[in-house]
Amino acid sequence: MHAKSGAPKGLRTNNRRQVLELLINEGPKHRAELARRMSTSRTTITNITNELLDRGVVQNRAPDLDITGHGHELIAINPAAGYTLGLDFTLDKVAINISDLAKITVSETSFAVDPADTAETRVAAAAAIVRKMLTAAGIEDSSVIGIGVGVPGQIDRRTYRVGGSIPGQAWSLVDVRSTLADYVPFPIFLENNSRLEAFAEKQWGVGRDSENMLYLNFSSGVGLALFADGNLFRGSIGAAGEVGHMSTDLNGPACPCGNRGCLVLRTGTAHVLSLLRPAVGAAATWDDVLAETQAGNPACLEVLSEIGTMAGRFLAGISNLLDPELMVIGGELALTGEPFIGPLSTALKRHTLPLTGSRVTVVQAELPPGAGTGARGGAALALREMSGTSAIDKL
Repeated sequence: MHAKSGAPKGLRTNNRRQVLELLINEGPKHRAELARRMSTSRTTITNITNELLDRGVVQNRAPDLDITGHGHELIAINPAAGYTLGLDFTLDKVAINISDLAKITVSETSFAVDPADTAETRVAAAAAIVRKMLTAAGIEDSSVIGIGVGVPGQIDRRTYRVGGSIPGQAWSLVDVRSTLADYVPFPIFLENNSRLEAFAEKQWGVGRDSENMLYLNFSSGVGLALFADGNLFRGSIGAAGEVGHMSTDLNGPACPCGNRGCLVLRTGTAHVLSLLRPAVGAAATWDDVLAETQAGNPACLEVLSEIGTMAGRFLAGISNLLDPELMVIGGELALTGEPFIGPLSTALKRHTLPLTGSRVTVVQAELPPGAGTGARGGAALALREMSGTSAIDKL
């Protein structure tokens, strides 16, 4: 398409991407606000938005009225102009989410997998279900602009290969992007699945108004996600956040990662179950632990308090290092609520330096833990990742 304003094609393309990035990530805006944020003219913005209106990528919204009853028309993304997918692979489950450009879920599902299944087997099964979901929703492949995918473990963003620190896991040493590309024809954005849950919590949960948030996922593993100035921090190659394999005791039990006394060995759900089964039953599940905790079982309260206190002491060092304003506790262990999070918060405050401790707030995650939330976060992350890149030109 030729630029109506006579601006160089490259500049016009870049301006169009900036408009879409602002509307996708920050919501509806006045044309004057777009021009101010982009340091460009109203004429340039009008030409770009008219082009996007003609193509159905954006739409006009009723104006925000001032006290005189007057206001300026808003420009907003057309939610139906495209779709993103989210896939989250956990040890024994796969969740799939299809969302529109307003980050509203259009369709979602999940299914169980055998923990012994290979990565490729899991991808093939997920791809087949994705195809059925898109067909049922009447969504063409051309309307799908990206897919956000979560897998467990450290991911090298240079090679898209999962680290091999935990031998025997389905994704260990797998080139995830290449494996996925054999089955799905969409741009792929890869992330650790704990960070996908954190991203969902930042978008829609308790962290939505926090710029500096630390998210801890206490489940079968322990993951960490840091948001600094609103942006997800991944480290130099994307491998940040493996707090579960930081040692709490160098003389502690051996971990499959090769370290000793890892945090996950003391706070993972498998360990908590092993401590509580003598009190709640040899065949007890995590749902049984939650029910017994809610009923006030003294054994559950004592164990959770001890684990929470230990975790709080450990996280005090993390808090001193990273200085978050908000620490969100998620995962299955967080579902026990106050019996775990209360002692954790108390210990963290006691062992954090005064200035840091005076700022940080510890809260329970609002969104349910697990692959469903991760897949929803994956769809939203894919939209954010591609919004400022050439991938957005697919709209």
